[in-house]
Amino acid sequence: MEKPRPRDREEEVIILEKQPLPRFIISLIFTLLIWIYSVFVVWFFASALFNTNDRYSGVLKIVFKTSNAEVRTFMLIGICIFLVFLLYFLFWRTYNKKRFGSKSRRKQPMPVTVDDLEKLELMPLETIKKLQASNYIEFHKNPVRDLEK
Repeated sequence: MEKPRPRDREEEVIILEKQPLPRFIISLIFTLLIWIYSVFVVWFFASALFNTNDRYSGVLKIVFKTSNAEVRTFMLIGICIFLVFLLYFLFWRTYNKKRFGSKSRRKQPMPVTVDDLEKLELMPLETIKKLQASNYIEFHKNPVRDLEK
């Protein structure tokens, strides 16, 4: 049994899917709608941050019944909550490093040998050797012993 290895740059696989035209158009429309929505959300918060009131962000503020000060307060509360979680996780990371040490002490497990597999008594030795020697095997019934018996 081999260890997994990193894939070479030449072996990278890119999967191209040929979509039917109607599905592609629907996908494109939904993607454009999401991008437009994102631009409006960013513009809404940016206009509140810089205290500008243009026609579009003003309509959104009227619809949501908010003012620039309320939106800035909301953003400040969000930043404060983010900083509290950031400090908590930095503390937790430092605590774990002091208590358990760094991850560099961990080692790769040893390769599994035929004797190790045979000691499990889940399948016969002949089947184990056949599995290791062949690239492709087709079984008509499961060779692994049922654990519940």
